Amino acid sequence: AKPSQPTRRKNARRQPHQADATSATHQAQFITTSLLRTKNLMSQELDRVSTLNTTIDDDGALLHDAKEEHAGMGGTMKGAKKVMGRLGRQDVRDAVILKCAVGFYWVVVAYVLWSRIKVPFLP
Repeated sequence: AKPSQPTRRKNARRQPHQADATSATHQAQFITTSLLRTKNLMSQELDRVSTLNTTIDDDGALLHDAKEEHAGMGGTMKGAKKVMGRLGRQDVRDAVILKCAVGFYWVVVAYVLWSRIKVPFLP
């Protein structure tokens, strides 16, 4: 019975060491798996941010083009406003000239009738 006791003690001493090694191996595998998951998540996030950055750059360029086009139209609109003002003044001037021409026409017609027909009640 005595020779079996030292063997038990040796086995008892080896088992915690083997259990510690097995536990450390499992922990290392768990940590490695966890790090790989973290790496994959970070890679996906980096791809998403890269795509988002590209989209923001494209939108910025589009807004810049729209701003330049709007600024170019500002000058055109000011010019159009001036032209519309001139056209409005010309329209008023044409209306006055037309009224004067119609009045002059009726004065001429009255003179011709008065000088040719000699209406008795007119001097």
